[in-house]
Amino acid sequence: MTSQTPARPGNYKGAVRRGSAPAVVGWRWLDHLIHVHPVTTVAMFTPVIAACVWFSLGEADGWALVGWAAAGYVTWTLSEYWGHRIVLHYEPEKGFGARLHYILHGIHHDYPTDPRRSILSPLLSIPMVGGTIYLASGLGSLPLTFGAGYTFGYLSYDLFHLYLHLATPKSRLMRHLRSLHMRHHFRDDTKGFGISAPYWDELFGTSIARQPRSNDLAT
Repeated sequence: MTSQTPARPGNYKGAVRRGSAPAVVGWRWLDHLIHVHPVTTVAMFTPVIAACVWFSLGEADGWALVGWAAAGYVTWTLSEYWGHRIVLHYEPEKGFGARLHYILHGIHHDYPTDPRRSILSPLLSIPMVGGTIYLASGLGSLPLTFGAGYTFGYLSYDLFHLYLHLATPKSRLMRHLRSLHMRHHFRDDTKGFGISAPYWDELFGTSIARQPRSNDLAT
């Protein structure tokens, strides 16, 4: 599929391509900045987590810092849900908005097994992480462990999302979570926005229910 691919409507069930996607821009080096390798993401954000923890020492007692880290993680899960639902699945029909949507997320739906397209683009991850740390710890004067929890949540989500696409989970829980995400990809992409935190779909009414078996329909 070329970089001119238009945005997709809801409930999209178009052809899915396997393997690596073509470049989304004319320059290969720029394409590798827009969509980075998973190792690059780990290398970028692991030091951010470590720095937030280090510089937060002494800002509050230990349990308070742990609590703020947990609050940062929960805040990330809400960012994951609403960012996926409102930002990544805002799909203009044409023009720059359609092109941007395809670059940021549409290409992932077309090439779901491409590792670089399964990792959130730095065009989004850097502003989200950096902005949250600045607003919470800079303007809001929260301990930096809040930023550590938020960044850890983001990085965990990215790697978890990659795992669901490329691995074959063995545990019952992981198989269930993979099933939920595959329903988002292949049944209805207007639902199932919480990948590492599917409980928000239950709360906000966007859960993808399992399709009943044919013998259940007959009863």
